[in-house]
Amino acid sequence: MTRRLLAVLLLAVAAQSRPAAQDVSKEYRVKAAFLYNFVKFVEWPARTGPGPIVICVAGRNPFGSILDDTIRGETVRGRTLEARVILEPDAGCHVTFVPMGATAPAYLRAARGTPTLTVGESLDFIQQGGLVRFYLDGGTVRFEINRDGAERSGVRISSRLLQLARLVPNPPEAR
Repeated sequence: MTRRLLAVLLLAVAAQSRPAAQDVSKEYRVKAAFLYNFVKFVEWPARTGPGPIVICVAGRNPFGSILDDTIRGETVRGRTLEARVILEPDAGCHVTFVPMGATAPAYLRAARGTPTLTVGESLDFIQQGGLVRFYLDGGTVRFEINRDGAERSGVRISSRLLQLARLVPNPPEAR
């Protein structure tokens, strides 16, 4: 009970301290749009069941209300989209975005072997077992994908999305 109360309090503080939409950098506006578009070009196994496609943000929310605004009212293959900020791994996430500064290993361990599209931005995110990593190239947001890792997790990424990405080999420690 105490752990649940602590989680509720932390979420309340995080919600109050989240930046207003106008305070969110262009970089995170672009990343929010990418996350929405990733959902359009990814298929999850039928066993994930019905209901909304849930995009989770681990820990600190750098998007403010932008991610919510981006997906509000949108549907993908007949399913609504939902965004959540999570303070610990959550099995109900279809996409888990791990921002810089969040503890990626805990979220990646929890997602291993599940059909969760893990997206991060730390330099070693894919080496740690992540599937998609954002990086900046001359001020432009780009992304790389570990296709083998995605296939192993049960997430099918469209060839159209793969053509836009820099494909990276499966890191030895994640094999």
